[in-house]
Amino acid sequence: MVCGISAGLWAMAIVMPARASQLVVEVTGLVDAEGPVVVEVYGSRVGFPRQPSYTQSVNASGGVARAEFLDLGPSDYAVHVWHDENGNGRQDRRFGAEPFGYSNLPVGERGDWDEVRISLGVDPLNLRFDFGPLRDD
Repeated sequence: MVCGISAGLWAMAIVMPARASQLVVEVTGLVDAEGPVVVEVYGSRVGFPRQPSYTQSVNASGGVARAEFLDLGPSDYAVHVWHDENGNGRQDRRFGAEPFGYSNLPVGERGDWDEVRISLGVDPLNLRFDFGPLRDD
């Protein structure tokens, strides 16, 4: 009987899903509080950069916006953030372009999947993007 219980617990451990994690994205240095900050998370190279797996639109407060993605599985992801200053729901890229950033790159630079890919394990991961003006220090 003890063997039966042990075997049952062992089998149960095998089918348990991987523990989910949390991704926290913070955008600082927002000069204009108008319009939401859009945070897009891509779960694979296949949809990048046109079809995000997860999207949140958050309002800024005091020049800061924060989005939390809960229950993400351990995997590779890419993050794209942009400030929709005019609230039109699209990232404006021409004259008067809206500020944007990708994970692993300086704000305002675009990259391919391999450049922007981050690995999320079981521990929470915090990403920070500073949209503030550049300073000469």
